[in-house]
Amino acid sequence: MESPAWGPYERLRPDQIESIRAQTPLAYLPWGALEWHSYHCPIGLDGTQAYGQCLALAMRTGGVVLPPVYIGTDTIKPFKGFGHTIEHSPELVRRLCIEFLDQLVDEGFRVVVIITGHCGGGHTRALGEACQAFQSRRNDARIWLVPSFEPIKDRFPSNHAARGETSFQMLFNPGAVELNRLPADREPTLDEDGVWGADPREASVQEGREMLDLFCERCIPRIIDMLAPFRT
Repeated sequence: MESPAWGPYERLRPDQIESIRAQTPLAYLPWGALEWHSYHCPIGLDGTQAYGQCLALAMRTGGVVLPPVYIGTDTIKPFKGFGHTIEHSPELVRRLCIEFLDQLVDEGFRVVVIITGHCGGGHTRALGEACQAFQSRRNDARIWLVPSFEPIKDRFPSNHAARGETSFQMLFNPGAVELNRLPADREPTLDEDGVWGADPREASVQEGREMLDLFCERCIPRIIDMLAPFRT
């Protein structure tokens, strides 16, 4: 079976975008934050994670993948005081999300899937409110907001800089993780290190692949259903 046409939006020529859109009017929008993820992971983990998940889905469904958006609210900085973090207002997140949706639908995309790697409650709420506001005034497109771990949380729970996110980072951003920077004499904690969840030293590329495969397996049927009314 021939693979569906897809590509990273910013790397495509106009004719390539038009060809993909004609077959599959689907856009993936990865969302992240610039945020402390302990000593062992990069600041941009959330966006890298969401982008990797979007690419994996697009390879299977077709469509385009936008570059990651690094605008996050309800980050770990106001929550626990960790630096190297850029905190934005929920109003900005809502406005930016609505503008992205308006522009993508005006460009002819009829299904937009937003995957957010940053999953603070205030952040997902702001994105959810934006999606709901957009959907309430436009019926010519379908929107789905997906927090990174939501579809697989029964087997791989949501976490912050812990085993799950670290495994994804090992898969999507090889060489960026340095586990030896974690404290050697104790298990990392949220208050001291910004780690919430299982010990990141248990992370592995293999687990990252298992999570990604399950994520795709559970998301793709819904995406295909959303696309069905708009297929040519």
